Amino acid sequence: MMTGNNTRYAILIPWVETDSGESLLLEVRSLHVKQPGEVCFPGGRAEDGESVTEAAVRETCEELGVRPDDIEVTAELEPLTMGDGRAVYPVSARLHVGDMTSLKLSEDEVAEVFLLPAVWLEENPPVHYVLAQTSDEELPEKLRGYLAHYGEYRSYGETDYLEYDGHGIWGLTARIIKNL
Repeated sequence: MMTGNNTRYAILIPWVETDSGESLLLEVRSLHVKQPGEVCFPGGRAEDGESVTEAAVRETCEELGVRPDDIEVTAELEPLTMGDGRAVYPVSARLHVGDMTSLKLSEDEVAEVFLLPAVWLEENPPVHYVLAQTSDEELPEKLRGYLAHYGEYRSYGETDYLEYDGHGIWGLTARIIKNL
């Protein structure tokens, strides 16, 4: 499905300071949204007249139950274009929360959140797969499960992938993590 050229999607890349250093906060999508169970960053469509930073902050507040004051935007990153033509604008930020239990997740959109430590990520970067050149046996089981819902993409697409603490992270989310 192609979207209009003016449709913009914004995501927030939330960094959280923990006792063991910086971590990325990631969401697992609820069963009530498109791509249920997949891992992503908070975000959504920018409304008319809204900047991508405003959209990323608004969506994060809605999904995580935080206040705008809890978000310290640090950078707008280069936009990415999805295969269906959607423009996605990543916004990097520090998320200031006391602890993860203080989040009030939107049950309609978010099943759970988890932290991906930067130190772990440095030693375990995403792996790149050219799907047409990779047999099913060579793909991680979780990635095969995700790809089963994407029809023809399995025969021509490419993706980055990593697993952390039982969570499979692929597609745009893994690509953004790899670029960080």
